[in-house]
Amino acid sequence: MQLPIIDSTSKNEKIRVNDILFSDKSVDKLLAQAIKVYQANLRQGTSFTKIRSEVKRTKAKWYKQKGTGNARHGARTPNIFVGGGVSHGPRAIENWSLKLNKKSKLIALQHALTLQKKNLFVSKDVATLKGKTKEAKKLINKFSQETEKILIVLHKTNKAVVRALANLSNVSVTTAERLNVLQVVKADKILIDFNALKTLEDRFNKVKKKSIKK
Repeated sequence: MQLPIIDSTSKNEKIRVNDILFSDKSVDKLLAQAIKVYQANLRQGTSFTKIRSEVKRTKAKWYKQKGTGNARHGARTPNIFVGGGVSHGPRAIENWSLKLNKKSKLIALQHALTLQKKNLFVSKDVATLKGKTKEAKKLINKFSQETEKILIVLHKTNKAVVRALANLSNVSVTTAERLNVLQVVKADKILIDFNALKTLEDRFNKVKKKSIKK
């Protein structure tokens, strides 16, 4: 598989990448499952509602017991009244996290990269950015439009590169070791640092070796 090179000096050049980065089988169900797992694990579960004993309202009896024609009521905190407590509401104790084994995650990632192969690019220059947004924008404009969501995959965390891309709202940055399915499918274009290719290959090779041993 060959991917286009995006550099200051390159002109319609391509680089051959290892086929292990891509899948030769369609695993749409596994891909959907992996996306669901990542999305579920992003949920914080911090929604919280007060029950009637936690609502701060006057403890005085609402109105006299008899003579009004209304039903008998004491406190104003029951859930049937506006401003009262909430029954059966969220209590910030929900755990939305899901699990998926490492092999399945990587197979899903392979499939996601395969679906995005027309939107993948490789660059050596991206790792040499010196913290200037102008330089970063110039590089990104070579392969994308301003309205597109761009994912930059670095070999390792680089503060200068992150600083250069921080002011670009349509750009997100990750490393090859942390790249996941959700990031890939949400991006319109993906720019991979040349040195990050080896890290991605190693991730997929580890799973392949374990499969052979079994």
